[in-house]
Amino acid sequence: MKLAFVILTKNSGRTLEKCLTTVVKLKGKFEPEVVIVDGGSTDDTLNIIKKYQEELNIKVLYDGGRGLGYARDIGWRASSAEYIVMLDSDVIVNENFLRRAFELLQHDERLGAISAKLKPISLDKGWLGRFQESNLAIYLHHLDPQYPAEAVALHTACTVFKRKALEEIGGFDAYFDLAKEDSDISYRIRKAGYKLSYLNYYAIHLERARILKLNFRYGRSYVMISRKHPDMEKLWRLKNIVLTMGIFFPILQLLIFLYYLTKYMKICGLRLSERFVLSFIELIRQDVRTAGMLYQLIVEMMFGRTRVLGTHYK
Repeated sequence: MKLAFVILTKNSGRTLEKCLTTVVKLKGKFEPEVVIVDGGSTDDTLNIIKKYQEELNIKVLYDGGRGLGYARDIGWRASSAEYIVMLDSDVIVNENFLRRAFELLQHDERLGAISAKLKPISLDKGWLGRFQESNLAIYLHHLDPQYPAEAVALHTACTVFKRKALEEIGGFDAYFDLAKEDSDISYRIRKAGYKLSYLNYYAIHLERARILKLNFRYGRSYVMISRKHPDMEKLWRLKNIVLTMGIFFPILQLLIFLYYLTKYMKICGLRLSERFVLSFIELIRQDVRTAGMLYQLIVEMMFGRTRVLGTHYK
């Protein structure tokens, strides 16, 4: 069974070796074809790749700083397998997931892609590390029903795609250089008549505590995804309106905090103190995303979409 693994890296030295070691163990059970697309690493990432290059016959490409959508697109196009695994460099893939995903994609013509669920393990300690492991998004992610139920969108951290589906829709869009390339590819696969699903197999996600920069990028991408898919992700939905009002009227921050507290009260296994602290960090995360969204809107107003992004819709 030949599978192409497309792995994106950028200063991934803390996790890449664990990721590649798992892929090595798949040899003999699968025929792995590995393509790594590097985004300009300055740590020991490239040395780790060299260590595994001969054993895995790794093909190394460089994205030239053009971002996630472009990197994923050149990665799968450089492979030859019928099934492509988008695997993040901080994810340890589950062999049983791959077997089941391969089986379903072979037998279900309408299935375009299928994802493992992610189980985060934080590499950082403290409250931010705890938040990475137990936040509201992860809790809701684990509740997603599995195949044959259909998903609205999938992540690209550990997902198997049919090459046929990617070819039919024209691959990943370089317009999504910051984030949301996973949502875009999901929506276009569904609009092409395919379905998406999750499986109840878990891939370990070696998380880092990245609250500010990562979430600011996500907020900027809210604007970008709403431009291309206004039918799927309306920008000025109630949540974003309330969060934006909270930025300008700080008194609303308490009400938003209490709203998230009610959500964290429903998550099992958390102490009372954790529920309060994680709710507060959730509030900060949402504020950072909202700030990123507003920043993107302002920059687009000042410079125009094409000048800011340098790319066009597919």
